[in-house]
Amino acid sequence: MEPRLKNSNQWTPFPEELCDQIKGVLQERFNDEYGLEDSLFIVEGRIYQQEILARFGLNVPNQLKQYNFELSFEFDPQKENTLESIQNSMDIIEYLFSEFLEEDMDDSDLPRKWRILTHNKNNYFFQYSTVNSILEKQADQLLEQYEKKLVYDAEEAPEEVDVKGPETPLH
Repeated sequence: MEPRLKNSNQWTPFPEELCDQIKGVLQERFNDEYGLEDSLFIVEGRIYQQEILARFGLNVPNQLKQYNFELSFEFDPQKENTLESIQNSMDIIEYLFSEFLEEDMDDSDLPRKWRILTHNKNNYFFQYSTVNSILEKQADQLLEQYEKKLVYDAEEAPEEVDVKGPETPLH
């Protein structure tokens, strides 16, 4: 996830319990009505100094893409309660998923760049993406596992092996 605000650098992840609570709310709200029992809701979030950024995704079995709504809104930790601010944004997410599911998951008109929505006198920014969080995590784990075999510094590079083949010139 890329933050919307340029000065958003350091962040804290959403607490795991909060992510689980939000997943439960989304599953309860949408699973039965839209037949999503085999699907998995994904919740990822970051709390920056002046911004809250979250990805709410729907991972459908046997599909590579994941349907995501990313939400960003400005936040002042001195004046606002973090948990309340995140909970207030859930109306936006439920609205976006409702519209999306009513349209049979047609994503052709969804914005790929930040678009503003106003709700209860607050400005929220949302965009749509198809990043598959599960596959991204698996790819990161593979890269960590094989990192030393893929990338070397000059000092730690393995010795080159001189391979001799037939003395036939290449054409």
